[in-house]
Amino acid sequence: MRTALEQILIQIWAGHRPRALTAPLYLFYFLLIPFSVLYSSLVWGRRWLDQVGLLRCRRLSGTKVVSVGNITIGGTGKSPLVAGLAATFLEQNVPVAVVSRGYGALKRGSGPLLVSDGSGPLAAPDKAGDEPVMIAEAVPVPVIVSRDRYVGARLARDRYDAAVVILDDGFQHLGFARDLNIVLLEAADPFGNGWTLPAGKLREPLSALKAADMFIFVHRGGEIEPVPDRLKGLLRAFSNNAMIIDGLLGIRGVRRFGERDEQDLSGMAGSNVILVSGIGAPHYLEEEITAAGMTVVEHLAYRDHHRYDERDVERIGARFLASGAELLVTTAKDETKLIRAGLRDVVEEAWVAEVSFESRFLEHIVSVLA
Repeated sequence: MRTALEQILIQIWAGHRPRALTAPLYLFYFLLIPFSVLYSSLVWGRRWLDQVGLLRCRRLSGTKVVSVGNITIGGTGKSPLVAGLAATFLEQNVPVAVVSRGYGALKRGSGPLLVSDGSGPLAAPDKAGDEPVMIAEAVPVPVIVSRDRYVGARLARDRYDAAVVILDDGFQHLGFARDLNIVLLEAADPFGNGWTLPAGKLREPLSALKAADMFIFVHRGGEIEPVPDRLKGLLRAFSNNAMIIDGLLGIRGVRRFGERDEQDLSGMAGSNVILVSGIGAPHYLEEEITAAGMTVVEHLAYRDHHRYDERDVERIGARFLASGAELLVTTAKDETKLIRAGLRDVVEEAWVAEVSFESRFLEHIVSVLA
């Protein structure tokens, strides 16, 4: 489960707080600021070295490279966008592959790892990372994990004739030229309190946004709320030629554990459910499930990339029975790990919420590279 420190940091990092911070939290916040200044200086220096050409920048010939990333920690929908873009390219008969760093892997080697050759996962999450396995489950395309994204992309081109390589979480990976640099921003709270880690949720200072070619404001809740002009103006100040578009991310359907056939979410309206998640922004899952007419009796929100074990499954099973819930709902990111930990032996009515972007939105992005 999320620790007390994580809960405190979430309150401090928020750009829009429902209530003011208490005096002890303010003190803790100010104590973190010097560390943020130091961190900002280091990552800014790295960007500067890249911009003036002191870092080697490699370009992959014969293949278009699309980077999908963000500037904050937490869930902004990177993996659903990567999976959606890969599926859209595939529908248009464009050979495509996904290259990821494989964040969260525990047993990864130093060289490239083939997570999928297009026929499904060939590696477990503990070796490949959560998101690469999830993408390999969702889309029949090659998925490669590599610390050096250039090496992974070259493998995708040479072995699988990939005409397009999508870099999952590639914005901070410098030294590899890309044809389209996409940055996702949470529309409701794009920059938090404006500080970098650890006083804020920014992974880099805002000046890094000058490297972006496209900004995508990610909206939740079933509709797109207008983004203030002043916020768009700020982005223009950093990258005047970048495109700014809106994307709607949400639960498009549900399916049983281990199955691929989706059902409409409305069929579960009126049900009492227990949620289990180990994702960056669990509150959005709860909000959408509630908006669909279900009653969330309990949400077991583990930390992002949590590794479920038998003790977790026993606890989840016990809470499911005690809560009186009719269904258990989790995410595609958690599914494989929960299956491997034995959840299907404990909870029969286990379902996966499939989160994705609208198809017309994905088609629009793909058309930019046409």
